[in-house]
Amino acid sequence: MGGADGPQHSVKSCSVLAVQADGASVTTVEGLAGPGGELHAVQRAFHELHALQCGFCTPGMIMSAVDLLRDNPDPSDAEVREGLSGNLCRCTGYQNIVRAVQSAAAALRAQAELPEEATV
Repeated sequence: MGGADGPQHSVKSCSVLAVQADGASVTTVEGLAGPGGELHAVQRAFHELHALQCGFCTPGMIMSAVDLLRDNPDPSDAEVREGLSGNLCRCTGYQNIVRAVQSAAAALRAQAELPEEATV
């Protein structure tokens, strides 16, 4: 969530009143996909590396990972775990989640290195 003047950052939806989001830019996990429905790098990595099972924690994990990678595009495994520490997963054991975030980070770094006209 972010205001017109402020930076984007992830928030727990259960701790933000609707009135607090008035005038703010709000992006949900569904809003990460591109206009043609192509998945965001983090969504794609979670899918490809089996970083989800029941799906209960997935939106929070993905949004926290996007926020983490916006601030730290090359995190260590420990930094990924710290960045996701507010989200609990009872299914995966976190290893595939950490691998997915690292894979997405590499993909986003590679995409950032492409010339603008080559960006897909």
